[in-house]
Amino acid sequence: MKHEYDCVIVGGGPAGIAAAIALRKAGIADLLLLDRNPRLGGILNQCIHPGFGLSRYDRDLTGPEYARELESEFKEAGIECVLGAMVLEISKSRRLKVLCPLEGCAEIGARTVIVATGCRERTRENLEIAGTRPTGVFMAGQAQNLINLRGYKLGERVLIQGSGDIGLIMARRLTIEGYKVEGVFERLPYLRGLVRNKVQCLDHFGISLRFGIQICEIVGKHRVEGVFVERVDDEQRPIPDTREYFPCDTVLFSVGLIPEVDILKSAGLIPPPGRSVKVNSRFESETEGIFLCGNALHIHDLADNAAKEGEIVAGQAACYLRSPEEYRSSLTEKLPYKPLAVNTRFDAAFFDELADSGAAVCIVCPRGCIVSKKGAPRPRGKAYYTESKKGRFQPMTTTILSTTGGKAARLPVKSLRPIDVARMPLIRTRLSEAGIVGASLSLSCAGEDVEFSVCE
Repeated sequence: MKHEYDCVIVGGGPAGIAAAIALRKAGIADLLLLDRNPRLGGILNQCIHPGFGLSRYDRDLTGPEYARELESEFKEAGIECVLGAMVLEISKSRRLKVLCPLEGCAEIGARTVIVATGCRERTRENLEIAGTRPTGVFMAGQAQNLINLRGYKLGERVLIQGSGDIGLIMARRLTIEGYKVEGVFERLPYLRGLVRNKVQCLDHFGISLRFGIQICEIVGKHRVEGVFVERVDDEQRPIPDTREYFPCDTVLFSVGLIPEVDILKSAGLIPPPGRSVKVNSRFESETEGIFLCGNALHIHDLADNAAKEGEIVAGQAACYLRSPEEYRSSLTEKLPYKPLAVNTRFDAAFFDELADSGAAVCIVCPRGCIVSKKGAPRPRGKAYYTESKKGRFQPMTTTILSTTGGKAARLPVKSLRPIDVARMPLIRTRLSEAGIVGASLSLSCAGEDVEFSVCE
């Protein structure tokens, strides 16, 4: 690692990796990518569910598979990378203070910096929910990490506050793992996540979603014993005399994401609460030479979109490095991206009408098109509608313990074909008993052979 670069990228998730690859393709060779994790991929490594890569690779990949594809491109480009490197701060003069394994505390200078640090979750404390602080309260992404990467058991009976995509995905994941998900509460009158995820993660598994309800108190001394919930009106004000008690031993919160940009405090770029760092028409912040992309700038609904934005920002940084005059002459104050808009039409009435109509939401891709016997916007949607009448089938993903080579590790696996969702908990138990050898696994369950591949 040198101490001066043309560009330093902070963050090795989809946006950061894509930005680095695009910069190298644009002819910028003096690059360094820093990431605090031991492996590239960022949040993708714990997202073992499918649904990634449909735009970039035209394939339906799990998070780890998508990360490995990006990692392969990155290594092929020959870009310098330091893992386990924690960036502490970035100054106005683009000096980075870094803690890294080989050099300890180091200082790096850069002509440009691309911040692709991703986001963090809002917590129970952000919502100011009353009650005690017992064991069993988690953020949805935190629970995803503990279960998928570390193999921890969190509890038995789970309630989820918030209908964000991570919460919906974890409702399915927990059910496959044998937990009892009692339900999902959403304080807003409409769905916050993708409609596709509501269908494949809740409806297919018989998990209820109730709108206009929030947890108002958590009960329990040492361990969560239950929660009180209350109804809220359209202005998010509690409705009197609507408190209701639900027993549970685990609570997950999926209540929004916040760009993680604390390292920009020294550069004077910490945004006001609820807002993003201000950028010009080329994704450059008010501090010259510092660019932002991905969830560090604004929240994306798909990793593919974050990666695409990383490529765009790389082009802007390359222009800045090659021709400062041309770069400056083209700047405007126009916002260079479209913030993620919530689709307020996905409310209780929408889903009731959908059920009564006999139509369905296609889960083949994130678009979530409405399909019926009258037709579908795309051929694969028509095929999905026909298959959906035969039952509820999805690819199954989980993690299993591998002791190959005498070393224990949890590996993500996915089924080679869709499986009846009702059989997934039983198959999950059989997988735990079988263990894994090599890159694939085949087992017999209820007289039927099921094949899995390792997603690494």
